[in-house]
Amino acid sequence: MSIMYDTINMYYQFYNNPIPSIKDLFKNCTNVSHTERENSKYMQGDLKNMRITLNEGSISVKGSLCKYHFGNNCDTLNQSSTKEALENISSDLSIDINKAMVSRVDFSTNIITDYTPTVYYPYLGELSKFKRLVNPESIYYNQKAKKLLFYDKIKEAKHKKMDIPVQYIGKNLLRYELVLNRDVARLLKYNGLYAKDLCGEELFKKLLHFWYGYYQQIQKHSKTIKIMADNIKTPKDVKDVLYNAFIRSNPIEVSKLMNELKARDVFQHKEYYSRLNSKIKRIQKDEIVENDLMDELNKKVEEIYLELI
Repeated sequence: MSIMYDTINMYYQFYNNPIPSIKDLFKNCTNVSHTERENSKYMQGDLKNMRITLNEGSISVKGSLCKYHFGNNCDTLNQSSTKEALENISSDLSIDINKAMVSRVDFSTNIITDYTPTVYYPYLGELSKFKRLVNPESIYYNQKAKKLLFYDKIKEAKHKKMDIPVQYIGKNLLRYELVLNRDVARLLKYNGLYAKDLCGEELFKKLLHFWYGYYQQIQKHSKTIKIMADNIKTPKDVKDVLYNAFIRSNPIEVSKLMNELKARDVFQHKEYYSRLNSKIKRIQKDEIVENDLMDELNKKVEEIYLELI
């Protein structure tokens, strides 16, 4: 398993680089269009999945570097294939894309999990200074300049009608993605960040530290209900598990309830209170089930980090 660059936004500035002819720039593009407005004019086209925009001062190249190179963004770009992808873009557009400034970087990997990705989301808690957003198939942590994404890569690929690489067919695939989309050079402590830096070890290691560091900072919720099949066989088992989980995680509320039951003289026989109290104490003494889901995910994220550091 490895980590790769996905969406990259690059700007090739004319003030310090050669200007290509319009014919050469768009010769390999489709859907070429020309737009004129009151204060601006520009041309656009598609180089495979990459959106190319030409204006008076620059050329912007935006899209998934991985999808451009492999035809999908499930496969993994290493540093060698990143260099090859940039060389191909340079050839296709008749410019040296390595001289383009980078304004957005998506750094991500696919993690094969034991269960469907949505099962893990409730246990990924808050992250300081990020806004946590939960969707049916994903969970986001947002800031203005950066965000973290967790989502089901297989479902996304099917929704977008993308080919799924054979090694991932039938697998549970959780995508964990770090997106830097503002002030990227400043955040990474570069005077200027260029496409050529995507091929280097220094940038890769910096992004790897960010990717792993933010994951570690996410609060991981404990789990009081074990979902494994050997614990639950009947509907009554489900009720018992939920009952036990409530008692373990809400001791104050349980105590209040017991006091109220006594105050209202609910039971005809006083021994019922002592029996119920004894049962509650036994449940509360039981060890809370370790979060096997977070243990699994933490281990897999750490293994990726240690393999690449």
